[in-house]
Amino acid sequence: MATREELKSAVQEMLNDVIEQGFHHLVYHPQQSNELNQIIHDATNELNYQLLKVDSHDYKPETPELHNHYNSISRDTQRTSLDLLSRLQKVRELDNPRLKRI
Repeated sequence: MATREELKSAVQEMLNDVIEQGFHHLVYHPQQSNELNQIIHDATNELNYQLLKVDSHDYKPETPELHNHYNSISRDTQRTSLDLLSRLQKVRELDNPRLKRI
């Protein structure tokens, strides 16, 4: 079972990656600022929400309920991170037609 600190670190890593990639693309493609700012905003909100959820429970340490709570947060964060990265990829494709799938 992941510890509280490991889970918080994993959540931060996944969503900060989205934020960082969004900012990096924004620097070189300011014409896409509306879409990119929304992705960055959504990733930041999700990061704050998931970090708050880590400690928002009444479960006793090392119980199956706490383990399920942490697993749920991990799954939700992974799903949201992939969704945000997918949105970011779509924005990138608008700027570079070679990235578009055939």
